[in-house]
This record gives sequence, structure tokens and C-alpha cells, in this order.
Amino acid sequence: MIKEKVLEALAYLGFKYEEVGENTYEFSYEGTRYLYMYNDNDEDFLSIVVYGVYELEDGDELKLYKLIDKVNGTMKYCKAYRIGNSLWLSYERELFGEEDFAQLISTIILHLDSTLYYTRKAIADADKPEDTGDGETGSDTESGETDGDDIEAADPEKEQ
Repeated sequence: MIKEKVLEALAYLGFKYEEVGENTYEFSYEGTRYLYMYNDNDEDFLSIVVYGVYELEDGDELKLYKLIDKVNGTMKYCKAYRIGNSLWLSYERELFGEEDFAQLISTIILHLDSTLYYTRKAIADADKPEDTGDGETGSDTESGETDGDDIEAADPEKEQ
């Protein structure tokens, strides 16, 4: 019953979805492909994902896990996961049956789209060259953001 309500809401919002696997439906929004994955064992579980956000290349495992950590530590509602050799973004929640599914799906897509933008920016920032000491930098500390690698622990004795 929940699956039908979600699919009806997708259609109501104008999405054309296609079943791409058992209980897995793909639809697009502004060029991004999303999956709605229905779980037969837990009808009240809603999962919508953006897949293939970043593909792992040889030697990039540390970069991938740093990216996952940055996204998960910064963004609300959406989480990043490694599935196979790629990064996926997921919004998951429990359903109670009385939700306005069109509004709920719109909100989920808004959160996933925002997280996708943040993730793509983090990937671009990670690809910038490191600070060489000549005034050129690849870090994002000028914008006030940090990946945590340059944070030193405070020494309480020095502050007294």
C-alpha cells in the first residue's frame, strides 16, 4: 500500500519512473537519476537514493572515505555510502501512512539535491592542488570550511 502511494505521488509530481529491478524504480530530476527502493520486509521504510555520485578510481579509497565522512558529518537527513566502487547518497525514513506523499517526496528530493551539490563541491575542492607555500592554495579554509585535517586540539593549560 505504501509503495503504491509513493508511486502515485511520483506520478502526481510529474516524474516518469521506470521499474529497473525488483521493487526498484528509477526517475530523474534536473538530469540527476534517483532510485526509489521499496522493501518488502519493511513496508514503512522509505529509501530514495542518488547513485553513482563518485566512482572510485585506483588509489582513491582514502579520498572516498574522507568524502563520505565530510558529507555525513556536515549534512542533515541525507547520508553518503559506498556501494561497490561508487558513492551513493541516501534519504531514508520511517513512514506512518498518513503523510502527504507528494510534499514528502518533494522535500526529500530537495534535501538530496542540496547534498548532491555539497558533495560535488567537496569533490572539486579535494581535487584542487595542495598549498605549496607560495600563496596558491587548494584548501577551502578561506571560505571558513575545513575538512578537519588542519584542526589542532586545544590545550586547556595554554588558555588559562
